Amino acid sequence: MGIAISLCTARCVQAIVLCTMTAWLGAPAWAQSVPAALVGKWGYAVASGNYCNQLGQCAPGSGGSQSLTLTADGRAEHALFESALVDGCGQVQTLTRKIGTVAVRGSSLVFAPQSGMYTAKNGCRPDLTGTWRLPAGDLAPISIGWQLGGGTLRLVDPTGRMSGIYSRR
Repeated sequence: MGIAISLCTARCVQAIVLCTMTAWLGAPAWAQSVPAALVGKWGYAVASGNYCNQLGQCAPGSGGSQSLTLTADGRAEHALFESALVDGCGQVQTLTRKIGTVAVRGSSLVFAPQSGMYTAKNGCRPDLTGTWRLPAGDLAPISIGWQLGGGTLRLVDPTGRMSGIYSRR
């Protein structure tokens, strides 16, 4: 009897969550359609200088890139790569990937990550090199402003993390 009640309770909770998502987004996040103009892989990259020692040997400087992949059925992946050369220490590189769903409502795009990984290669602190799952607090849904124009996708993220002018990849 107790198992049946627990199973019923779990199903009821799932139904309530699905109904809440439906009311908020208009349909379950996994059932959203993304406008054809947004579907595909978008990205941009930035870099700043090289680091050269007294012998003229040069290494890459600092920089990074972001990519956002959107599918027609509402799936999304965001990746952020960052790299910095720390003088006297070495290269520090990180990659943050989040995979989830996206819903488009007018000029807003709601990205709801469901999983994520953080990978680091740390030339300064090898003990900080590795791959970790992102905690739930780093997977909160975020509403981002978007605008298409001139073959680019401009994203305005209130946190600044995903903001930028992306080109098709």
